[in-house]
Amino acid sequence: MYIIEVFSKGKRSEDTNEDGWIVTNDFAAVIDGSTSKVVFRIGDKSKGQIAMETTREAISHLPPNASMPEALLHLTEALASVAPELLNKEAAYRLTCSAVIFSKQRNELWLIGDCQSRLCGTTHTHPKTIDTLLTQIRCDIIEYALKNGHTPKDLLKNDIGRNFIFNELREQCHFQNDKNPYNIFRYPVLDGTPVPPELVSVVSVGDAKQLILASDGYPRLFDTLQESENYLERVLSQDPLCIRENPATKCLVEGNSSFDDRTFLRLSINDSIL
Repeated sequence: MYIIEVFSKGKRSEDTNEDGWIVTNDFAAVIDGSTSKVVFRIGDKSKGQIAMETTREAISHLPPNASMPEALLHLTEALASVAPELLNKEAAYRLTCSAVIFSKQRNELWLIGDCQSRLCGTTHTHPKTIDTLLTQIRCDIIEYALKNGHTPKDLLKNDIGRNFIFNELREQCHFQNDKNPYNIFRYPVLDGTPVPPELVSVVSVGDAKQLILASDGYPRLFDTLQESENYLERVLSQDPLCIRENPATKCLVEGNSSFDDRTFLRLSINDSIL
């Protein structure tokens, strides 16, 4: 297993990038620290950065043949140990991240949250039902604003659609790792609380020779970094408000390089060089 190409970039700056990646002898992963819905930092880092860095370090210590449930337990304990006092606060305060992890020994992909992967021409995602609903509401608000005197420039400075759904974005944190099987809005994340294994998407890699792991900062994955970047650039140019070609819960904020942090990792998962 070796790296063919890798790229990571923060939407605002490198110092604020909440994405990360890791490749070891037995695992490869892309980790996406969750954007905080509360004003809270630990030192000079955001909760998303700390969650990402803690998870990245914990992956480097996973037993080579760890199963998905065993890995979830290990990563959960690592996050819980950083700031255990946060586990008793409102869910929005937890150190939270998503991840897509490749286990070489198991030849499996584990999608925990809204990261994504691509192999053999197929992209695998794990969207959240609640995000789909809130995205539609935000897009409807922006469309209404555009028809009633607001300009795209105004809305890039002040995303009134995101403002409208912000409280719900914060409240949806209560659905993280919910044990209630009847809750259609529950979703998995790494946040220091137990992750129900049945919520994690497991993809068999089979005999694939290459594998792409990425955060959801790419609206669409292609087989190379350049193709994925080109598509992102086109979408940002044509739909900076993120309401049509790339509907999302946030837009391309003025002064940022993209609507979200992004990471792309392409691997050869053969022992031989291609």
